[in-house]
Amino acid sequence: MSQENVDVVRAQFAALGHGGLEAVTRFWHPDIEWRAIEGALDDVGIMRGEHAVRRYYQDWIDTVDQLQVGVVEVIAEAGEQVVVVVRNSGRGRVSGAPSSGRYYVACIVRDGQIVSGREYATREQALEAVGLSE
Repeated sequence: MSQENVDVVRAQFAALGHGGLEAVTRFWHPDIEWRAIEGALDDVGIMRGEHAVRRYYQDWIDTVDQLQVGVVEVIAEAGEQVVVVVRNSGRGRVSGAPSSGRYYVACIVRDGQIVSGREYATREQALEAVGLSE
C-alpha cells in the first residue's frame, strides 16, 4: 500500500509541472486539506476543499512561467503517510527572472487520493510533523 501512496504523491507533483491543474486535481480527495509553509508569502492558513487548493496552485501557475515541479526524494513512507522533497523551477511571468525552490511535503494518501498535504521548510519539520525522525 505504501508504494502505491508514494506513486500517487509523485504523480500529483509531476502532473502539476506537465499537465496543469486539470491533471492534478484527479489525485485529490474532494475534501483535501493543504497548507503552504507556515509564515511563507503564500501561506493563507489551512485550505480546505478542492476549490481552495485549486486557487492556491492557480496562483503559482499565474506567477511562474515554465513551471516544473517534481519529487526529488521520498524521505519517509509509513501506511498512509508519505513525506517527500519537492523541487520547483521556472521564470517569473513579470520579471522573467529564473526561480527555483526546494521544500518538504507531508501527505496523507487514502484510497488513491491525497486527503491532506502540508509543506515544510525543513526535512526535520516534515518528519517531526508525522511523528517520524531520523
